[in-house]
Amino acid sequence: MELLWLPFSLATIFFYGVGQVLAKESRARISSANYLLLLGISIFAVYGVYWLVLREPTAHDAHSWFKACVAAALSGGAYIAYIEAIKHGKVSIVGTVAGAYAPWTIILALILLGETLSAGEGIGVALVVSGMLLFTYRTSNGENGKTESLGILLALGALLLWGTSAVMAKDVITDIGQTDFIGVFAVICPTMWIVYWLASAKGKLEVPRNGSRVLGLSMLFLTMGGITMYIAFANGNVSIVSPITNLYPILTIAVAKVRLKERLTIRQYTALAMLMAAIPLFSF
Repeated sequence: MELLWLPFSLATIFFYGVGQVLAKESRARISSANYLLLLGISIFAVYGVYWLVLREPTAHDAHSWFKACVAAALSGGAYIAYIEAIKHGKVSIVGTVAGAYAPWTIILALILLGETLSAGEGIGVALVVSGMLLFTYRTSNGENGKTESLGILLALGALLLWGTSAVMAKDVITDIGQTDFIGVFAVICPTMWIVYWLASAKGKLEVPRNGSRVLGLSMLFLTMGGITMYIAFANGNVSIVSPITNLYPILTIAVAKVRLKERLTIRQYTALAMLMAAIPLFSF
């Protein structure tokens, strides 16, 4: 039971990683606001069913419900900040910045939740974070264009929001369980994204005719990844689970490269070796 978080973390990497690959194939046909709206609908439906089927009739105090709402709202805000960051900067840069929230999560978990890391786990976390950044980082392609500072600031905002949300989610899941938290998430985030869609897309719904099945499948995978991630949070320290689940971009890049028949660089092979070396350290 001590490593029950691991299979759910690996499932999260799979769902998020493959879901992002499928999303890339259809995102060009739909605006970011509409994509976020449709993702919210998917989350509301799937998370809602999950909550209805697995919920237990247990009462929780108002403070716990409030913390759950705040944790979900922080995650919802992070998605919006990330989408806005992409509009103002290069996705290769802002995506790397926003996705590197694991160190912030670890710091908060150690300070606020009192979690501890063994020497082996600490080394493993360091290898995972370093390997992820090394794998996903892209050097300049020589273009004269510069990433806008607003894009970087928004990406940093997404980083802080996602990292803080993960720690708060772990804290409140200890009180109310992952099922009730997922139920709260099913209401809070889609509501926020509907408001964002109304403000950004002026209420105009666009559903692509071509590739709609791939788009729907990507959203299902991304939705399932959220469920497995919060189950992993419920069964392990967020200071370990967060950097592990944060490895999904590596699967996304690897699958995309296979589909495009591209080769990994020496730098990316080095990153993979670091990640492989980190895995056994979490069992010590």
